[in-house]
Amino acid sequence: MKKVLVAAAGAMAYASMAQAADLPYRKEAPAAYDYAPAFSWTGFYAGGTAGIGFGGFNGVEQYFGTSPIGGLYGFTAGYNYQSGKLVVGAEADFAFGHVGDSATPPMGGSSTGVARDFFTARARVGYAIVDRALIYGTGGYAGADIRAMISSPYSNPVLGLDQSSIANGWTLGGGVEYAITPHFSLKGEYLFASMGNNTYFSGTRASINGGLNLNVLRAGVNYHF
Repeated sequence: MKKVLVAAAGAMAYASMAQAADLPYRKEAPAAYDYAPAFSWTGFYAGGTAGIGFGGFNGVEQYFGTSPIGGLYGFTAGYNYQSGKLVVGAEADFAFGHVGDSATPPMGGSSTGVARDFFTARARVGYAIVDRALIYGTGGYAGADIRAMISSPYSNPVLGLDQSSIANGWTLGGGVEYAITPHFSLKGEYLFASMGNNTYFSGTRASINGGLNLNVLRAGVNYHF
């Protein structure tokens, strides 16, 4: 009897071991991984720009010269909204500078035309080609403060004429922007601006009427709030 009980106990132990061996292997769950959120262009931003302006005066070349050129630097602000890969928004900017040229007017002496300030208010439509890179087109209003000066050997009313006028028009362009961090981005941009005619030195024998076409190449840095 004793041998039977020992044999039964051994069989039960063996069966328990075999059943345990058939249980699935329990592996600990991997540690949770925090994925970085995808970058979004949505939100307000502001920054600075610097570049060069060049182009030509229209109808006033004999006083302002034919090839104005100079530096532009200023600031910009705007808002983007992103849906999928599409990014739409609005942007305004103001740039100080000295984009000008000079000439010898018909009555002698010297004369100069200078675009001292350049400003725009534009819509932007872009496509996020990868997570942090954006290509865009832009267009809207453009204006410039143009100063006209004549220094002539003749007597009044031509001597020492100096006038400033705001020239209004439109602009079209495009650019590329890349977010180097969640808050900072770098951009390169080209704008063509055509600003309409103004009359300068009205009421004098030097009275002229003309406008300005301006090409702007600039780089910028923006902070995204």
